[in-house]
Amino acid sequence: MRTTTPTLARRGLLVASVAGLAAVAACSEEEPPPVEDDGGQAAEEAPTSAAPSPEPREITITHVGDTMPGSYPNQMASDEGASFFEGVKSALTGDVVIANLEGALATYEFDKCGGGSCTYFRLPGEYAQVFADAGFHVLNQANNHGWDAGPDGAADTQEAIREAGMEVCGIKDEVCLVETENGLTVGLVGFAPYTFYTDNRDLDAVAALVASAKEQADIVIATAHLGAEGTDHRHVPEGEEHYLGENRGDTRGFAHACIDNGADLVVGHGPHVLRGMEVYNGKLICYSLGNFGGGQNLFSTDGPLGRSAVLSITLREDGTIVSGQMTATRMDGDGYPRFDEDNGAFDDLNELAEDFGDDAATVADDGALVLPSA
Repeated sequence: MRTTTPTLARRGLLVASVAGLAAVAACSEEEPPPVEDDGGQAAEEAPTSAAPSPEPREITITHVGDTMPGSYPNQMASDEGASFFEGVKSALTGDVVIANLEGALATYEFDKCGGGSCTYFRLPGEYAQVFADAGFHVLNQANNHGWDAGPDGAADTQEAIREAGMEVCGIKDEVCLVETENGLTVGLVGFAPYTFYTDNRDLDAVAALVASAKEQADIVIATAHLGAEGTDHRHVPEGEEHYLGENRGDTRGFAHACIDNGADLVVGHGPHVLRGMEVYNGKLICYSLGNFGGGQNLFSTDGPLGRSAVLSITLREDGTIVSGQMTATRMDGDGYPRFDEDNGAFDDLNELAEDFGDDAATVADDGALVLPSA
């Protein structure tokens, strides 16, 4: 397994080095007074105190779903994407902030469908800075549009992301490592149902990559583009999912395999709608965060297709969930992400909780995650 360790712009790991001071006691020429034997009473009476255990460290992970500010050449933003995230920027905070980049940051022509009809999402590489300026630290490339500019475009996308001071996950067989300011290491791995990524349908490969991440990181996040698409596919089925002739894998089996091999959080995207949340072996699985933003009307905004949420979850260094928060969003008429005062995403998530029975996580009126009782 290959590993990438980023240096994040606007973030840094501060390491302080303090030199130790040695005190030297001066020797007296006079004999010290004899020590009287008290039978060990003084030793017995000397107070003892154990050093307090350090408080466990915590980090907050923030994740959004499918995101693309526009597409070259006919759906370009008039301001080069500068206003795309401005309506939701206050929610894009945390130790590690992640988005699924639904497209390529390169504009090469590429026939990904062998002469068939396909939808392409491509933008110039400078659009990476739009994400960086909004507060993102990591972009996931593993999805069905990540290679819309071909293999050269995929490589250029990775370069553009890094040049903007962020890191990329979802590269085949790679672990992305991020050092947080409190010294914890987060390992991110991305999956999609295609062989040019680590394939979520190959559960042996999934297990190996997650286990490799766990060996290197304190906290492991698996992010995955999987599942059938559209309003008819809001529920998470048992077994394999198929869409437009593609086998997209066993969604539940994949998510459970990630956690069984060391993942502390699994976040899905790809169906273009929200899906329910499950707590499995004490870990949260968000099966889909839906469409966060598709600028210049890349994505449909009708009904559930227009609703999404920002997930923020705080974890202890052992992966224990401290708290979680959902912020409801929806796309406006141009496909830009905006806060949703009606909190429609909460209703969606609570409705879809029926898929997981007693293991479902739900959302309170204030957006707090409600986890099932242990």
